[in-house]
Amino acid sequence: MQTTTEGNREKDVLFYVLNSTEPEKRELFLSKLLKKIQSEKRRCDVRFKNEQEALRYDLTLWDYQPQSFIVHSVRNAVPAPIQLYGETIEHPCKDVLINLHTTFSDDFSYYQRTIEILDQTEYLVQMGRERWKAYKTRGIEPTVHKIGFN
Repeated sequence: MQTTTEGNREKDVLFYVLNSTEPEKRELFLSKLLKKIQSEKRRCDVRFKNEQEALRYDLTLWDYQPQSFIVHSVRNAVPAPIQLYGETIEHPCKDVLINLHTTFSDDFSYYQRTIEILDQTEYLVQMGRERWKAYKTRGIEPTVHKIGFN
C-alpha cells in the first residue's frame, strides 16, 4: 500500500471492487465495512450521491443486524462516530471517508483513509477509473481489493 503524507498525516486510498452488479450487495458490503470501522473505534463519514440516498440507507442500516446496532447519524443530526451525508460533507471527521458518489471528492484530503466501493456496473467502473486517475495525479497509489472474484 502506498501512501502520501499531507500535513504530517499518512493518507491511503482503498478501492473495493465487488464481483456483482446488484446495488443491494454493494450496500451489504458497506454495512459490513461500517461494522468493522465501528469495532475499530474509528470515525467515518459516508458520502452518497445525494441526501435522499443517505436517508434511504439510514433506514437500511437500522435493520442491519439489529442485535449489534451501528451507531450512526445523518448530517450530524446527533453525535455519532459514523455520519451519512449527501454530496456535501459539512463537518469532516478527518478519519475515514467512504465515497459512494460517482464523482471525485476533494474532501478526501481531510481524511486519513478514503475508501471507494465499486461493483461491476459499467457506469460505476467507468467513474471509478476517473477517480483512480484523480488520486494518481495527486501522488496517491490506491490499493485495490477484489471481493468475490475467484
